Amino acid sequence: MGRKILLAAALLLLAGCQSFGRGVAEAVLEASGRSGEDTRRCEVVGPPFEGLESYLRAQEALPPIGQAGPGRRQLKILYVHGIGTHLPGHGTALADNLGRALGLAVTAPRSKRIVIESPLGGGEVLGEINVTRMVDERRQRDAAFYELTWSPINRRAKEAIVFDQRSYFTSRRASINQALRAFVNDVAPDPIAFAGVNRDKILRAVGQTLCWAASRSWDELPTETAGVLCGPKLPGFGSRATLDALQELVSLPLLYEQPAGRRVLATFRDTVVPVFMLSNQLPLLEAGVEPQEIRGQTARFCRPESPERARRFFARTDLVAIGDPNDVMSYPVPNDWVDTYVESRLGPRPINALVEIAPINNLFGLGEVANPLTAHTTYDLDERVAALIAKGAGHPGAAPIVRERCSFREVDESLAR
Repeated sequence: MGRKILLAAALLLLAGCQSFGRGVAEAVLEASGRSGEDTRRCEVVGPPFEGLESYLRAQEALPPIGQAGPGRRQLKILYVHGIGTHLPGHGTALADNLGRALGLAVTAPRSKRIVIESPLGGGEVLGEINVTRMVDERRQRDAAFYELTWSPINRRAKEAIVFDQRSYFTSRRASINQALRAFVNDVAPDPIAFAGVNRDKILRAVGQTLCWAASRSWDELPTETAGVLCGPKLPGFGSRATLDALQELVSLPLLYEQPAGRRVLATFRDTVVPVFMLSNQLPLLEAGVEPQEIRGQTARFCRPESPERARRFFARTDLVAIGDPNDVMSYPVPNDWVDTYVESRLGPRPINALVEIAPINNLFGLGEVANPLTAHTTYDLDERVAALIAKGAGHPGAAPIVRERCSFREVDESLAR
């Protein structure tokens, strides 16, 4: 691990949306597209950030894989899906895209699977983790991609409205309206359940994923693990679930009152954690949530000269929101929003990347339009998105496609002092 925990959290990316808008609407939008030069915009606003490659670069000084001991550093990437039904393998496209961007062209022949069961017993399955290993050709750079599927938790909530799929109801709706209804039936129960009875289970599933990533190397994981609880019963992490879990973890009294908790703080207080959020909906889902314990006081904890830096959890948490401005389900994370709603002891630092995923088309002279389906569901296939996650922006080491195709406007927090 090397004291590095990395969360590549593609949050609230709705795989269920892929059934929405197909047919007539999609055909009209795609048929009216422009050909020729790719003019889709890409704008990054925030402080410079390096992306995941900086962690892989630190492995270059180590002996090659196979010649080093079991404690050799490995980059851990945690991928958490958001609302909508997802099946194992939903992160494959993103893992492949990141592998190309990071030069990780060699993979293990098979993944490792961890079945997450409820710590309360009874055999209730909370989801599963599939771990994929990717390395470079020289066997110097080593990464593990942890894909969490927690959809089984909300399966029962969706069964309550499964009757709406009967032909008696579907046959009476226009085809596009039926597609919209199917989309709503798939995604609407998830945020409701997360705000209610299933919140703790979802947090537990993501917390278990983080625990497995932090406490085991690839070599220490068996091919199949089931019925084993990883570590202490800490709260777990899509965008809302990830941030909620981190903020609840920071607020645990045991971190500050017990020796074991203080050791955890000492382990992570100098760690920089990037959280990448695709189609971010944090501001939308904040409605009705209790405010965090400590807000708007990052300078008190997370600067080198901060008087209470011993009580911070991370040195810095980069909240990188990547969204298509034409994705109706995506929101940026402005600085004032972060000051108001995000726990200060995480050292939150917002970065916003507006990346046009869907091309803008002229709809028969009636105005411009972008396909909302493409804008919302294909982040994991976009080369610029993978390059931003892999190598960041605003510095000489950024990927060529980012330097050439994305504008960068730096935000300097020191100017506000």
